[in-house]
Amino acid sequence: MILKEINLGKEGQYQIDHVLINLGQDIRIEVDYDKVVGLGERYSSANHKGHQVINRVEEVFCNQGSKTYFPLPFFLIDTGYGFFVDTKEVITFNFGETIVLHKGSAQGVLIIVKGDFKEMIKDFIGLTGSQLQAPKWVFGPWISAHRWNKQEMVNDVRTKLKKYQIPVTAMVLEQWSDEATFYIFKGAKYPKKDRLNYEDFDFSNSPWHDPKGMIDELHQDGIRLILWQCPVVKAVPEDEPFNHRHDRECRMVEEEEMVIKGAQGPYRIPYGNWFGGSMIPDFTKQATLDWWFGNRQYLLDIGVDGFKTDGGEFIYDYAENYIGETDRELKNNYSLEYVKAYGDFLGKDQVAFSRAGYIGQQSHTLLWAGDQKSTFAELVSVYNAGIHASICGQINWGFDIGGFSGELPSLELYIRASQLGVFTPIMQIHSEPVGGQFSVTDPTRVFNNERTPWNMAGGDESNLESITSLYRLRMNLLPYIYCEYVKAIHEKSTLMKHINVDYQGDFQEDIYVFGNLIVAPVLKEGCKERKIGLPQGQFYHILTHEKVSGVIEYNGVSRDDIFVYIPSGSALVMKKEEVIPRQIGNDLECVELEFKLFGPNGSYHYMDENNDFILEWKASQVKIEGKQNIKINYSQVY
Repeated sequence: MILKEINLGKEGQYQIDHVLINLGQDIRIEVDYDKVVGLGERYSSANHKGHQVINRVEEVFCNQGSKTYFPLPFFLIDTGYGFFVDTKEVITFNFGETIVLHKGSAQGVLIIVKGDFKEMIKDFIGLTGSQLQAPKWVFGPWISAHRWNKQEMVNDVRTKLKKYQIPVTAMVLEQWSDEATFYIFKGAKYPKKDRLNYEDFDFSNSPWHDPKGMIDELHQDGIRLILWQCPVVKAVPEDEPFNHRHDRECRMVEEEEMVIKGAQGPYRIPYGNWFGGSMIPDFTKQATLDWWFGNRQYLLDIGVDGFKTDGGEFIYDYAENYIGETDRELKNNYSLEYVKAYGDFLGKDQVAFSRAGYIGQQSHTLLWAGDQKSTFAELVSVYNAGIHASICGQINWGFDIGGFSGELPSLELYIRASQLGVFTPIMQIHSEPVGGQFSVTDPTRVFNNERTPWNMAGGDESNLESITSLYRLRMNLLPYIYCEYVKAIHEKSTLMKHINVDYQGDFQEDIYVFGNLIVAPVLKEGCKERKIGLPQGQFYHILTHEKVSGVIEYNGVSRDDIFVYIPSGSALVMKKEEVIPRQIGNDLECVELEFKLFGPNGSYHYMDENNDFILEWKASQVKIEGKQNIKINYSQVY
């Protein structure tokens, strides 16, 4: 429930329910609270109380700490209030006994909401935009590695996926383009034309000798393809090949003012930052959109399923766009204008997968947590980031399993991160360039840093089985995950949730809700004991079917132990009856579904594109009401 909206320029004192607000140069909020959550993707802590948080988009390579690619000026407190500062500008939050918002001369509105966490998240989504409903293929496992720079490598990955029977529904390629235009396959030849069609290209000397054929083969295997992008008109270094087409386009966009303006001429990213010296496109100008996406249309024509929209955090100095926003707004909002442009360009079965964003981002793209090192400390940080992002309505979220950067993660870290990834909206692996900043301690060493299951297993069959079983688990749970996702979209909720969204009370910070499952990930190295405090009621372990309640203590915890529980009275929906099947393919559609019914009685609402029904059970009596267009098998656990 929205209690009050206050213009930031209107000074005064306001008593709103049990909240006292003094609005002047700063905003001072007097209210009882012990816990603060939200504010976008936040890595450093699970509770912001006692911390300073800056609402600023920043590019930070690993160990993000208090910084973030994806800030949002919206937070909830545990005494039933939420606060949204609707501004594009940078402000600072200090969470002491009094909450102080340093706004300076920022323009905007302070909106106060009241209710439980679920109600206030719904209010925020209502204020900022409906959530993007992603296609079903997004919810299978993803695979990626920066080092894949030719079609032969893609073919090798396809071969290994089949050999090891690993289900995967999406592949991301980063090293595919010419590294200048970022829309032409590396090594391709083409005529001098303003707008290129696929038929214009000659791939005979390209490492990508048949892009359309490659995409068709991936699609035949049930794998969608996503290509890397970045919003730069690149300043090509002298040690890189000269690109005539790119050089001509650089002059054109400068002359026609299709890029963000600076204090004198086009804005250029300051040297010392990623893509230093480059211009950045102005996505608020129609001519820019026509040029930028006109060059990329042929990629969609040959079947590309989306773009990894990296970057967007490039505003450091004075900047101004076509509609008159300056760096005061663009520091945060440029990232949103970028991802929105891609979201508008793509069709309903295609996606953008972004790192940065701002208010309303949930309407346009998927999100991943950026770059982390392969350490347990970073695993904790991405867990925090996912929980805080979900508080702000970001339903489509994932992270690089096992970390993006540095030496290969330990097998323990990789498996623990993969277990978390199974119960995260987007399950995906990725790894940095072989010559990346933290790629090796010895730069002369030959090093394959892929986080692929076979590379991580190191030739050990038992290790490979431990890893690939998690892929089979994820794929088998896809009907359940997609159903809970669709319901969350309808309810203006999220799939991955802070525990207090569904349950009232004070719980440990390292458990959360996924759909309606209670997930207790292992985030500490060498964990041998696990203590889990469940909400009130009866629960079942989804793999062992152990009936549990209250506080559970496990000793002798092994690397492969998973702690996930379903409440009595609910159902787990799967493609195959065995929760971790021995074999499962990439098919998204099923002719029949397996319902595992937990507890002596209960009900479950199942939804997907073709079904919307409620299944109820009492003892051995089962009743189905609603739209049912699929065969159902069920078994009971109680």
